[in-house]
Amino acid sequence: MTTMQKTQAPTITPAIQKQNGFQPIPTRIRDVRDGQVPPLVVEPMAEQNKAAVRQSLSELGTKLAEIHRTAAEAWLSQSCYEQALPHLDAAATFSSGEPEYQMQLGFVRYVTGDDVGAINAFNTVLANDSTNSEAWFNLAMVLFGQSQFAEAEDCFRRTAEITPNDAQTWNNRGVCLWKMNRITDARTCFQKALQIDPNDADAIHNIASIR
Repeated sequence: MTTMQKTQAPTITPAIQKQNGFQPIPTRIRDVRDGQVPPLVVEPMAEQNKAAVRQSLSELGTKLAEIHRTAAEAWLSQSCYEQALPHLDAAATFSSGEPEYQMQLGFVRYVTGDDVGAINAFNTVLANDSTNSEAWFNLAMVLFGQSQFAEAEDCFRRTAEITPNDAQTWNNRGVCLWKMNRITDARTCFQKALQIDPNDADAIHNIASIR
């Protein structure tokens, strides 16, 4: 053990060698807190290098998103939904512009009973792309499960505007209208579903139930 005089300042030895041109992050805490001296002095980077660094960080974020999504898929293959959630959350964070990650995050949040989290995920997708019919459909399903039938019907209506030939969308919209006691409108939706798919079992059952 080394000794020093009281007036002697401790020597800070970097524990990590400088790599990739970046300043290493210290691992040893300073001996005394000093409000006048910042704990980590970052060397300024040349302006011409900043664009390259941002590009590298973007590529790293994409790779991390893929790694976390793969981990989530591994957990989901074992029906471990709770364990998959943090990985899906990380994937959506590292690649925030990728709607698929948000859609998957919303789905698993819904499966685990987190309706608010699912709604937020689907709304995030729609905020970036209001023509995403799957996001409207999934949002409608969550809202319907919360008995928000008018809001769910509006989402199914938007889904039908984007993908008008989806029988399930028309059937589900009809159920919302039926829940709101709009029987004539509900029947019209069930009929539309059967025009698209005459063998749609749900629509066949529903239209028979309101005659």
